[in-house]
Order: sequence, then C-alpha cells, then structure tokens
Amino acid sequence: MNIDIGKGTILSADGSAEFEVKYRAVVWKPFKGEVVDGVVSSVSKLGFFVDVGPLSVFVSTHLIPSDMSFNPASNPPAYQSDDQIIEKGSKIRLKIVGTRADVNAIYAIGSIKEDYLGAL
Repeated sequence: MNIDIGKGTILSADGSAEFEVKYRAVVWKPFKGEVVDGVVSSVSKLGFFVDVGPLSVFVSTHLIPSDMSFNPASNPPAYQSDDQIIEKGSKIRLKIVGTRADVNAIYAIGSIKEDYLGAL
C-alpha cells in the first residue's frame, strides 16, 4: 500500500489540523456471474490464470469446454480446439463463478464453458 501524507496546516477557526493525503485504492469488487475481459498470464495442465486489472482469475480444466485440450508440446503451452487457441498473452472473455478476498488481494474462479466466452 502506498500512502503519501502531506504537511499539515492548523485551521484558525477551531485549531484542528488538515492534511493532504494521496493514496491508491482498489474500488472495483467483482461479483459472481459478472462477465469480464482479461489477458492470460500463465497456462498449465490444471488450467490457466487470467489478469483482469488487479484481479487474478483461475480457470480450471473443469470450467473449460470439453472440445479444448491442453497441448504441453506447443510453445508456449496452450489449450486448443479446432477454432480457438488459449496461450499466455491471449485475450479472454470469462464469467466469474466465485471470489475470495485476502487482506492484500482478491482472487476469483472463472469459467469459459458458456456461449460467447473464451478467446477474443
């Protein structure tokens, strides 16, 4: 977390102090059922991770259409079907099916198993 607190000034009316504060905050909270676009950050035989802004979304093999299969021999490793390839750097549209929040991060599980979801 990055917080910058400026020099304080004392208010003449009541003697209280006033400070200028600059900070960064995440004000977007994903919800179950939301459809989002992101970029694939890593691919493995268990599924792949998609970065959606500050959110990391994991798409498990159980939430990938059955016509897509993992090809570890391709470079980079990818999920492939007749008309789609999902590899690191691919743009993806997915549906959030669950979320979890920790103190410093938000994590989510996503699916591309419905119509109009998958590689863009």
